Amino acid sequence: MRIPARFLVHTVTVKPYTGRSSSGPRYGTPFTLVCMAQGARRWVRGTDGTQLLSTLSLYAAPGQASVVPAGSQVVWNGATTTVIASSDRDSGGLGAPDHTEVVCE
Repeated sequence: MRIPARFLVHTVTVKPYTGRSSSGPRYGTPFTLVCMAQGARRWVRGTDGTQLLSTLSLYAAPGQASVVPAGSQVVWNGATTTVIASSDRDSGGLGAPDHTEVVCE
């Protein structure tokens, strides 16, 4: 079961991280992600295992973690934040909604 479309009430702009250059991080073409955004503070683990404070969590349709990699920039409500980690959540047929979770600084 996919996350119900009626829950996806927000849009954010994502600038996907594509790597580093000699002048700093590089980003791909910005795109709009339809999601449910929740501004809440919680501790999460980054891709390198460090513990970081997240202030924004996004829940989107499943299968989108690869297009919102760690290091990407997200603009929501006029503020820009950086993606700590993103992952696809699959319930394995247990009835919970499958979705992509993106946690941001």
